[in-house]
Amino acid sequence: MIEMNGIFKKDMEHVAFPTAFMKGKQIFLREVRLSDVDDNYYRWLNDPDVTQYLEIRHIPRSRENIGKYVTAMDGNPDEILLAICLKENGRHIGNIKLGPVNWIHRFAEVSLMIGEKTLWRKGIATEAIFLITRYAFDVLNLNKLRAGCYESNIGSSKAFLKVGFLQEGALKNHWYVNGSYQNEIVLGLCREDFRDRPGS
Repeated sequence: MIEMNGIFKKDMEHVAFPTAFMKGKQIFLREVRLSDVDDNYYRWLNDPDVTQYLEIRHIPRSRENIGKYVTAMDGNPDEILLAICLKENGRHIGNIKLGPVNWIHRFAEVSLMIGEKTLWRKGIATEAIFLITRYAFDVLNLNKLRAGCYESNIGSSKAFLKVGFLQEGALKNHWYVNGSYQNEIVLGLCREDFRDRPGS
């Protein structure tokens, strides 16, 4: 149910965001722009609630530092960083990244962040993962996607599972979090096992 700038098209309502790279029900994905590095983006990356499951939480981020990262990622085919935006108003609410991409073995990592806390638990992460998965398999012809999350990050693991990812294992005591070690949950999805909609 997504459209990708003419690369391929499925039935879907018209959306008045011509810069959208991929469109879904609640959101669309587009490139991350330097203009996105505003007070909101800065707030996300320095909010302990938002970054509690991200490795970036250990070092404060300035707007200049964030801007350099966005500039470095612009147009990078091996690490594709996309903005998650609401269809209703175009508001930038988070990011999703595909990569690093291993072009020899045709797999890639998926990671994401929903910065706006008022939009947590509304299915947005699941939809963003679904869109990037369709893109990875149908456009880039990748064979497998992988993701990892802290064992305590139940929301993230559930979002991946709803799209069809499977828990393939756990890395014991892999991360040091809040004074103790915890496992990393390892998730994966092969192209042959992917279905056309979340939860199918």
